[in-house]
Amino acid sequence: MNKNLLNRLHRWLVVCSTIMMVSMPVEARFYLGVGGYEVCTAENQLTAYRDNCPQAHVPVTDLLPVLAPNTNAVSIWINRDWQEDWYSAEDIQHKYIDRGYTPVFIFYWFADDISPEFVETNREAYLKDLQRFTTFIQQIDGEKLVILNPEFNQNGIGAYAPFNDLLIESMQMVRQAPDTKVSFCVGDFGDYSYVRDLQNWKTFHPSIVRAAQEADFISFQEMRAVTRNSVQGLDQTPYRALEFARYLHETYNKPTFFAYLALSSYGSEGEDVQEAVYKQFSALLPIFKQQADLIGFNSFHLLDVPYHQGYFKEAEKHFGLMDQRGREKGAMEAFRRLNTN
Repeated sequence: MNKNLLNRLHRWLVVCSTIMMVSMPVEARFYLGVGGYEVCTAENQLTAYRDNCPQAHVPVTDLLPVLAPNTNAVSIWINRDWQEDWYSAEDIQHKYIDRGYTPVFIFYWFADDISPEFVETNREAYLKDLQRFTTFIQQIDGEKLVILNPEFNQNGIGAYAPFNDLLIESMQMVRQAPDTKVSFCVGDFGDYSYVRDLQNWKTFHPSIVRAAQEADFISFQEMRAVTRNSVQGLDQTPYRALEFARYLHETYNKPTFFAYLALSSYGSEGEDVQEAVYKQFSALLPIFKQQADLIGFNSFHLLDVPYHQGYFKEAEKHFGLMDQRGREKGAMEAFRRLNTN
């Protein structure tokens, strides 16, 4: 069957599902978060964290009640270089959890270096740092989410069955911290001209088939930008994410969590495309909850980060809902309208 026809059929089915579900109840508890632990508010501007901020940074939770009152979570990245003094356990307690925001820690140790060989060589160093992180969050009372190894399913890891054992050991270790739910995050890689991409989604099954049963939920991510993807690939992101979430829920019988959506506004019509994607995701959210048991969603960056680098090149600097000077993009209003009930 023609690929475009398949995609149109998927969209038609989504519309039908929306009509059927208008009166259906959804889960009451939903995590809605943004990325960005602290921000700079100097010089009458709101900007992302920066070393040269002329005054003390403020926690993003100082601003969220006005900027995005529907949020109840903040994602905090922990990379291989992380040190305990980067984030204050006391601040996370009093300025995040006690204010009603659940911290979503994303433990990104292997990063793009990941491969079976790299994992085997660095397993002990990884576990040592994970234990150090676990000791850190044991100081924090209240609910915490930990998402391990985002985008691990690359460079041969997807077919690497021993990765199950490392994930299981990792999740059991993190649960030493009370009130902690833990998961891992698969990347949605493949042919983005398809809305449903089973050929690629099945490739990582050997690496998580046993570990999935240990997880509290299954996380996934979506990243798009015109520097790497077609405009069609960007436009279809909400529909593809829905199909991916459905696939994960049906295959592993676990709730799903949209760990981060990074949709860059880079390009001549980038902000319009970004806004349209967030609006479409908002419209589909009830279906995500009902058909994929989606329990949470994070937007990758609240603010554009001008020093961010990576696979998407210049577009990496434009993943925020607000630009680098604190001006709201259209996607910010769409995000504000997301319903957490």
